[in-house]
Amino acid sequence: MIASVVMALALVYAGASSEGCVDDRPLIDPQVRAEIRYGIVRVLVELRVPDDPAGRLTAISRAQDEVLGRLTGGSRRVARRYATLPLLALEIDSAALAQLETMRGLVTSVRVDTLSRPMEGPAGGRSTR
Repeated sequence: MIASVVMALALVYAGASSEGCVDDRPLIDPQVRAEIRYGIVRVLVELRVPDDPAGRLTAISRAQDEVLGRLTGGSRRVARRYATLPLLALEIDSAALAQLETMRGLVTSVRVDTLSRPMEGPAGGRSTR
């Protein structure tokens, strides 16, 4: 009886303590994994920056610098650094993806960067200007 009470308390404690844990591993888009097998993939890397409007631009720049500084070896090319969004557009290989996956707390996600067609005017018509 006492053993089952102790076991129940241990399970409750383990469940309660794991609820407070945050999984900060980057989310990797399955499409990135599928395409990277064939070579270089252009991706958008979303960065975690503090929610401080006053220092946001500085935080974005620092996070970008840190990611780029930690990407050693492998193939990577910066396609674009965004000044006001916590994003980097990169062209990477599988070695660079593996490094991005280790950047817990800094990289929140990696997804394929797809180009979109420009939007047309109202109701699908062309602009008259």
